[in-house]
Amino acid sequence: MEKKIRITLSKATADILDTDVKSFNITKNYLINYIFEHLKEEKINEYKEMPDEKVVIQFNLNKKNKEIYYDFLKEHNIQVEADFIRKLIHKYINQPKSTRELFIFKDNVNRLKYSIENKKIIKIRFNDKRQTTILPFYIGTSKLELRNYLFCYDFEEEKYKNYKFNHIDVIYITRDSGQWKDKKFIENVIKNFDPFLSEGKSIKARLSETGKNILDNVALNRPETLSVNGDIYEFKCSEHQAKRYFSYFLDEIEILEPLELRNWFIYKFASALKKYQK
Repeated sequence: MEKKIRITLSKATADILDTDVKSFNITKNYLINYIFEHLKEEKINEYKEMPDEKVVIQFNLNKKNKEIYYDFLKEHNIQVEADFIRKLIHKYINQPKSTRELFIFKDNVNRLKYSIENKKIIKIRFNDKRQTTILPFYIGTSKLELRNYLFCYDFEEEKYKNYKFNHIDVIYITRDSGQWKDKKFIENVIKNFDPFLSEGKSIKARLSETGKNILDNVALNRPETLSVNGDIYEFKCSEHQAKRYFSYFLDEIEILEPLELRNWFIYKFASALKKYQK
């Protein structure tokens, strides 16, 4: 017989769980069972419930947790099981999202740490079933602590890559070892990690006054400014990052260099104009 547990949570707390379920490609049942399994023995602090709308969630204990659940409650003199589970959930959500992600994917984290330490070549399969072979270097976190990335050399694409951690499904460690061929570059990326691999890359652009204000106020994915000469800015920025960040500026920016990136913006704006002229 299944053991169903009902818990009342603040809507804000429930929303965080829902976001993690979607981001990490797992079920809510798996998430709460995982939280119980891995946090139940840790010290649980008191918490102050968020003063907003309350929602009720329900989950079933998996077979492994069900086998020890009642003995655990009895041994720790836990009288109100729903309150205990609620405290575990609050301990979980009070960590940055990047920390929660590493916690949920702890097995993959440990495999990668071993591979990095021993310079092992690994095969990875992604959630979309694509497979590739890589030499891993570093598990990096975005500056806003929202995501984790695996920095590596992809032998199939023959270039350095950052892969989102939650896209990795299976990791197989081979017997083969690899060498850090561009050691200085790799060390610089690790030291100044960014998800867009902008190390050694730059772009130049002309900003309007409005564009300068946007640059000051939009922090997400903002590149590092290397120099300013009047309206001309040089950024430490890969083309991928520029496409993600500067597309928001519309006509308040003119990309000057590199030429391929400038032509990409010209093509995109021209294509958009055709649609609006229909």
